[in-house]
Amino acid sequence: MISSFRAAFSRYSVTGLMLLSLMVLSACGFRLRGDVELPAQLQQTYIESNSPFTGMARSLRNELEASGARVVDSREQATAVLRITDEQSENRILSVGSTGKASEYELYDAVTFQLTDREGQVLVKAQNLRMIRDLVFDENELLGKVSEAEQLHVQMRSSLARQILTRINARLKHP
Repeated sequence: MISSFRAAFSRYSVTGLMLLSLMVLSACGFRLRGDVELPAQLQQTYIESNSPFTGMARSLRNELEASGARVVDSREQATAVLRITDEQSENRILSVGSTGKASEYELYDAVTFQLTDREGQVLVKAQNLRMIRDLVFDENELLGKVSEAEQLHVQMRSSLARQILTRINARLKHP
């Protein structure tokens, strides 16, 4: 009887402690990373890019749509034009092994963006963002490492897209 009481008490105290922790976290303003709250200007956004369906434009499209915006097909339909003026994605050799083959790479992604309204008036001046990650490369796991590098680039572009929306949001809220 006492052991069942202890088990029940333990279960309830753990649950209570978890609830208390959640209340403390929410009280301090902590939120899980999720969708960015978009300003009204981005509710219908046109993405202008040399590669509108790949790379950074694709990541921006995903982030905008996940945040409730509609990505439109022309400037005329848009409340804002998000222009990607430059985009780079590279794998640079960081170190070479004793066999003369690359053993570590630096994955580099960079983007330059600008936000204007439909008529071309600048809302957010051109800004450059970049991200770098290291990847240890094992030639015995070639296919896996190539796939890992591609996935890291996708994650980096997604993170850059979130940063772009966060910067735009901050700039439009505090002009």
